[in-house]
Amino acid sequence: MAKPLRHIVAVAASTLSQSVLASPVDLSNALPNFFGAGVGSTTEYAGGNNRIVGAVPGMRYVTSGGHLFEWYGTYAQYNFGSLTGFQWGPALALRLGRNDVDDPVVAQVHNVDTTLEGGGFVGYEYSHVGDVPYRLRGEITVVTNAGVVYSGARVSLNTSAWFPVHARIFIGGGLGATWVSGGFNETYYGVTAQDAAKSGLPAYTPGGGLNQITSWVAAIYQISPSWYAGAMVYYQRLMDDAANSPIVTQRGTRNQITYGVGIAYAFR
Repeated sequence: MAKPLRHIVAVAASTLSQSVLASPVDLSNALPNFFGAGVGSTTEYAGGNNRIVGAVPGMRYVTSGGHLFEWYGTYAQYNFGSLTGFQWGPALALRLGRNDVDDPVVAQVHNVDTTLEGGGFVGYEYSHVGDVPYRLRGEITVVTNAGVVYSGARVSLNTSAWFPVHARIFIGGGLGATWVSGGFNETYYGVTAQDAAKSGLPAYTPGGGLNQITSWVAAIYQISPSWYAGAMVYYQRLMDDAANSPIVTQRGTRNQITYGVGIAYAFR
């Protein structure tokens, strides 16, 4: 499975860190710590058609020193900056491999091992307090696996916005884009001469560049002062050399949809 399950993280966990938890009408309050879990469905690998179901954990924890740790499924980051305002720190991501896939043709293309990516992020979070409170967040993340599975790096830009629409209901959405190295695309979307001979797909050597654009919408419902439930739909559109891979054009689709539901427990 090449597609990270980060995006089917319990939505009530993976998105609570950017939403309004402490009070629906007072965004100046500090967000609480929480942990949660969720279940969702995504494609078996990026660019594929077949779907899988998975479950993942999520949590948010502010240390005694005021630093923020966030862990959502296959992704974790530690913020040395402010809880609101400028944020920065290290990031880790577990990128799942592509092995034993259901598609009999893609199964003949080279396997991709699961690998750990490391790097860092920088971002900014803004909380508006007023008649119409809202919370905005933007973040750039750069990670690599130092050539263990792919060469080069992956750069992601993600933005989000959250608004309360009721005393117990919050809605959010976001946009994003990812740029990757040629080595990344060769590993996940390339078809070598040997792959072509075994699978019947044409040989293909992609370059780097824009890999995907993303968007999502989500809703969170406050069940009680400590419990939250949520749901999310996440859309990815593969771009340029990734989208033109025969793995995608002949055996899959460039339009990838992930959806999930989850529950989280918030505490101080």
